[in-house]
Amino acid sequence: MTRVSGPVFFLCGQRWSVNGLTAVIVFLTIFSNEFLVYIIQSFRWPNLPVGSRDSSETQVILLVADPQIQGYQDEPGFPVGIISRWDIDRYLSQTFSLAHAYAKPDVVVFLGDLMDEGSKATKDEYKSYYYRFLSVFGASEKDKRVYIAGDNDIGGELRDMRKEWKMDRFEKHYDLLTGVDKVGFVDFIKMDIQTHGMPFVQKRDLAEELQKKITSPIRILVSHETVLPKAKVELYPLLRRLKPQLIFSAHWHKSIVFVCENCMVDDDYTWPVHRRNLAWMTEYMSVNLTINQKALTEVMVPTCSYRMGEKDMGYGVAVIESTGEMKYTVLWSPRRYTMLYAYLIVFVPLLLVHMYFKFLPYLMKKIHKRRK
Repeated sequence: MTRVSGPVFFLCGQRWSVNGLTAVIVFLTIFSNEFLVYIIQSFRWPNLPVGSRDSSETQVILLVADPQIQGYQDEPGFPVGIISRWDIDRYLSQTFSLAHAYAKPDVVVFLGDLMDEGSKATKDEYKSYYYRFLSVFGASEKDKRVYIAGDNDIGGELRDMRKEWKMDRFEKHYDLLTGVDKVGFVDFIKMDIQTHGMPFVQKRDLAEELQKKITSPIRILVSHETVLPKAKVELYPLLRRLKPQLIFSAHWHKSIVFVCENCMVDDDYTWPVHRRNLAWMTEYMSVNLTINQKALTEVMVPTCSYRMGEKDMGYGVAVIESTGEMKYTVLWSPRRYTMLYAYLIVFVPLLLVHMYFKFLPYLMKKIHKRRK
């Protein structure tokens, strides 16, 4: 007869030791938190509204906003910093790989703030962040990519000023800050629309240069900063030249759509912009990009990182037809902080149980001696 040392439990008709039951609980918790929950979440995504994958008629765009690869300067020291960077990199890699497998995109658009400390990183730190970025988003290494710079990449927010060397460094590692990237029947227009820093005349001249390169029937302005919530007087002269039919932006870390039914006319100093929160949208919304030449829609893509202070994270997916019909949704990711709290809920009681059974014999002996 086999002896089992220590206390035992009976579960489902089976006899379990404390160590054996603990091992099973730990394994199931880690398996659920680190693997199963990601698969379950991906099953909640709506079916991709694509029939034929003919790139001349349909284009699938995967949108990545504010991944902000964590740096070294603002993170805690050893060992917390190493663990936190490893965990967010792993989270981004897993969620992006699933989103990429779901969408099988024709193009991946990175909407800025690729690095958390890109603007202030040293040369060696920047190189480290860049290679970590490539590793995290390695599932798209063979795809066509469009890169937008954010304020965390090149400066431009509060006291973090933009510098020529910061912009040069970004262009050396990623892509040009401005330009027109052509993918099939879509022109992705990259233009910095910051309302401060660059003189208006310089922006207008840049818009005129970009206008000469726009030839595709579908024109999408991609920007890190929001566009329509800004003052019309500053942006309309630029948009009138670029004539975008759709805007993708980021920066706020939220999922929002801005709709302006009468934006592309110059008979008023304001534009009536309507805002709708898309938090945890579960289906695709539809927008026709060509039916109303005066209208303009801006889709803000939420952050994909759980480190940005938002409880809802995800990746945007847009399916655009050559006819101008666009469908968009967000592929929501699991809430990582909820998963981390689950570890505390499970492991703390387990630790207390082990401590209890470890010191129980000692306490019993003490009590027995006192009674004597």
